[in-house]
Amino acid sequence: MSTEDHAVAQGEEEYTPPGVEEYSKYWNEDKVFIKEANECLLQYQDKLLGDNKQQKVFIPLCGRAAELKYLAELGHDVVGVEFAEVAILQFFEMFDITYESKPMKDPEGTVYTSTKDGLSIRIYCCDFWKFGPRVEGGFQAVWDAGSLYSLPMSQRDDYIKVMKSVLAPSSRTLVMADVPSLSDEVKSSDLQRMYGEQFTVEYLGYTKTQRKDYEQFGLEGFTMFYISSVDG
Repeated sequence: MSTEDHAVAQGEEEYTPPGVEEYSKYWNEDKVFIKEANECLLQYQDKLLGDNKQQKVFIPLCGRAAELKYLAELGHDVVGVEFAEVAILQFFEMFDITYESKPMKDPEGTVYTSTKDGLSIRIYCCDFWKFGPRVEGGFQAVWDAGSLYSLPMSQRDDYIKVMKSVLAPSSRTLVMADVPSLSDEVKSSDLQRMYGEQFTVEYLGYTKTQRKDYEQFGLEGFTMFYISSVDG
């Protein structure tokens, strides 16, 4: 199936995402580490990154995403935000990346910075809703691997407000949604409404996964959207 209708919402009640404690428990118990960048990023990375050799890349609600390392190894300045500290610590341990940590006051939390030569990675452990340009901004590229789709409809407008506040004037975003999805379906028209007229939304299609790593999640594939600023 190659249309947006491939992504089907599950259930009639609004999806409620897990809290910090539940997510932390999940990361502690999940021992199947995915160490390769998602195939959809590989498929569309030229669209996201263009010809620029160094971009400032944002990965919201990043967990222990392998894309943090993958994009940093390409020479990009990579920043993630995650509220479950255990996932951040697992990321650095999983990839044998040395780091230093410093406390934050506004918002309250900790920033973890890679100290490994050649890897520019910072992960903020804090409340995403309090993240904004006063913490860090000017992101030219965003890899949204299910972050938007992990939230219920009632929170997505606020999520987009945070995202737009940290984007550079010229930006590109890849939004990925799981198929089948545990949360609510969103189509191009919904994304266009949330991002507004200063952005262009393009539906890229459905990619059936070839990775056995995703079988543990019951995933069949992913739907992809590309969002660019009018200046981008």
